[in-house]
Amino acid sequence: MTTNAATFPVEWRDPADAGLTWFRDAMHFPAPVTPLTASFLLDCLEPGVAQSCATLASPLRTLRHSSFRGWIYNSPVPAGAPEEMEALVAAHMPVMGDHMDNLRGRWDAEYLPELLQLTDEIDALDVTGDDASAAAALERLVAINRDIWRIHFLVVFPKLAAGERFSGVYTEVTGTADEMEPYRCLQGIPNKSIETDRALWDLAQQARGVPAVAQALAAGSPADALAALDRDAEGRAWKERFQAFLDEYGRRAQAMDLSAPTWQEEPSFAVENLRRYLAVDAADPEGQRERLRAEADDLAGAARARIADPGMQAAFDAFLEAARQAWPLEEDHAFYIDQRSLAGATRLACLRIAARLVGEGRLGSLEDVWFCSFEDLRDGLAGQDLTERARDARRRYAEDSLLDAPPFIGVPPDPSAPADPGLSKFFGRPGPPEVDGTVLRGSAGSRGRVEGVARVVRSLQELHRVEPGDILVCRSTTPPWTPIFASIAALVTDTGGVLAHGAIVAREYAIPAVMGTKIGTQIIQDGQRITVDGDAGEVLIA
Repeated sequence: MTTNAATFPVEWRDPADAGLTWFRDAMHFPAPVTPLTASFLLDCLEPGVAQSCATLASPLRTLRHSSFRGWIYNSPVPAGAPEEMEALVAAHMPVMGDHMDNLRGRWDAEYLPELLQLTDEIDALDVTGDDASAAAALERLVAINRDIWRIHFLVVFPKLAAGERFSGVYTEVTGTADEMEPYRCLQGIPNKSIETDRALWDLAQQARGVPAVAQALAAGSPADALAALDRDAEGRAWKERFQAFLDEYGRRAQAMDLSAPTWQEEPSFAVENLRRYLAVDAADPEGQRERLRAEADDLAGAARARIADPGMQAAFDAFLEAARQAWPLEEDHAFYIDQRSLAGATRLACLRIAARLVGEGRLGSLEDVWFCSFEDLRDGLAGQDLTERARDARRRYAEDSLLDAPPFIGVPPDPSAPADPGLSKFFGRPGPPEVDGTVLRGSAGSRGRVEGVARVVRSLQELHRVEPGDILVCRSTTPPWTPIFASIAALVTDTGGVLAHGAIVAREYAIPAVMGTKIGTQIIQDGQRITVDGDAGEVLIA
């Protein structure tokens, strides 16, 4: 079903929302979300944004998140009238400067310890008592997540700002027109995603050294492979190490939706990546880090050598150090928040609530919980039967999945308004797709040029089709996708820019990437030979 902003079926909860401009967040949510995830975004994430904006004295009051027919849209809410913006920005700058300069210290001493404590508290929530205590546990789950997502944005906003501040001074000093170049000064720094990839790669090398284990992993479905490992002592020993990996790194899901199982629950994606590592001599995820860091130091050193003024040199050094300290937190915050606390602890807490409701005959199955809102769960814990509600919501979700959601709804964006460069680097450049004959243009995400076979992945269910050496063409990537970067030849995405997750990780793996093509997954055919030019931000479609 093809839709546009005029025909997309919107039900406004508040009539005033029709007077706002709502931008579809296709990068984080390329598909419709389940009702419980939509409720989470509204009741937990959005208040977390507002709290972080208040702490940062931001000229933005919050970033609204709303589900329209399951598709997620954002609308920025300014903290004041247009004539107040200059004063609001002036008040914000020194506060943000402090948070940029001290982000790493706050993360180590304050944010991470609090995140670990809050995640442990979610794990310990007990919903087995009477209805009142179970309802109280649900309210505590919501409150904890508001606090977690406050921390999320107290990390993300200063991290992005620190990168932009350094990019500005680097560009001023060098005069470069290459949007990617300043961020290459920030590559080669360890992070939790690369750490996870290396741990999985190590497991593959251990399996390669034991032929019986390697053969078992290569045969049948991932479930069959894991079962086959139980047949001998060598297989069981390796499987224990694999379970230890899942215990440490497996609280991650392939999608930003509470309905998506974690690797601990469904380890097939990890097994598929092990197979890719075994099928070819996949690069060690850590192997290029020293070379990338040396390249980063050379770039930064050459730029610094151009500066004659000592004050400017000091500013350059300080901005570079702050950005380098902050940069790994792009992946690290996702490991502890998006993965461990959301995909892991919060999902499991919701399943515990579902188990209670199923046991009491108020819900048809555990999976029906994803088709309830928090308000529905409150009603269920108060004694109401949610069976029909969940069934109806599941049916609507299937129907909504057929819609082609437009890029914006509500008031059309002002075409004369200048695009925010930071947002464009993250979400991708605004405007229509750029196609010139056989050339599809996007944003340059990672350097290099390669020709190969396109593997078009439009859903998570298709990810297993990616073979070593393929060019991955997808809507977007998230941190749980990072192990696949060690075996693909290049990346093309519909969404994102030079600061999107896929671009950052592609640079760490030194593979070409073109971001934000908008229609790559639509016009590139699966199996087609294409050429990806990561320097020019172009895809040549044969």
